[in-house]
Amino acid sequence: MNFFHNILAVIEYKQVRQPALDRALALYQYAKAHKKNADIRITAVLPVAQENWNITSILAVDREEYERSYREKLEKWLKAYLAINAMGVKIESRVLFSKEVGKEIVSLAKELCADILIKTADIHGVLDNVISTPLDWQMLRHAPIPVYIAKDQIFTPKGKIAVAVDLSEPDDELSRLTNLRLLREAQYLSTFTGCKIVMINAVPPIIPPIAVDMPGFTPDSLYDESLKDSCHKALEFANRHKIKPEDCYIAEGAIDEVILSKCEEIKPTALFIGTSARRGIASAILGNICERVADSIDCDVFVVTPKAVVRAVPTTTPSKSF
Repeated sequence: MNFFHNILAVIEYKQVRQPALDRALALYQYAKAHKKNADIRITAVLPVAQENWNITSILAVDREEYERSYREKLEKWLKAYLAINAMGVKIESRVLFSKEVGKEIVSLAKELCADILIKTADIHGVLDNVISTPLDWQMLRHAPIPVYIAKDQIFTPKGKIAVAVDLSEPDDELSRLTNLRLLREAQYLSTFTGCKIVMINAVPPIIPPIAVDMPGFTPDSLYDESLKDSCHKALEFANRHKIKPEDCYIAEGAIDEVILSKCEEIKPTALFIGTSARRGIASAILGNICERVADSIDCDVFVVTPKAVVRAVPTTTPSKSF
């Protein structure tokens, strides 16, 4: 969000409430209030999967004519919706027809040099990850820019912003850069919303060896030392980034379980989290932590993907910070 001059919001067809558009307009208004001359562009895209067309398209005498008229109908609906619900804000509208909507949206984000992609959270079934990948999950796995998953609730920018950091591998460069990116984005959001930043860190469970032939050694001592060392590193990291100890929530356990339990306790406005962006069989079997968290949590979720960390989207003009 540090350089979100181009916002891409995904619109759901015939939905009265559009949380993704609401968040885009909220970011627009807050940025304008923070800096009146800020040049911010919003693009609303309405994706349509071709395989989901009704039987009328198959039985139509002139299929090209049917597709053209159907596209015009959607374009009129989108422009009418924006005229009513985004009054006073200039928004570019796009309608995407494709068999691979997720890839088309990612391509559009690159074409527009978008800085953030906002998508309304979908309701997923048990087999969604096996049969077909939901659109918001496709965004999390392929997008080269941060993805904002908006929940269908009134956005109240106050309270706390939770940042889930991964300190389990301090020597991993990608993890380090992801943590820094999450903190910087959260700090920027907090500057014009007034939210306080809190940090969540999950300490991986330690399974001590059953028996070690050393005088005075006990498994509990190894466990306690390891836990203390992890907590010390987490507090040291927080101190370097000016986060107070009382705003650090550190617990032992699986990452997703710790994040969900702490967010239930904190009740943040938004959660900032990184993702491994697994694909293929790995995603079907193992899944992604951020996907499970985004499905289970009540607040908005801001996700930084590996591509957003290691590869910046080229821009036509130099970025400006607010």
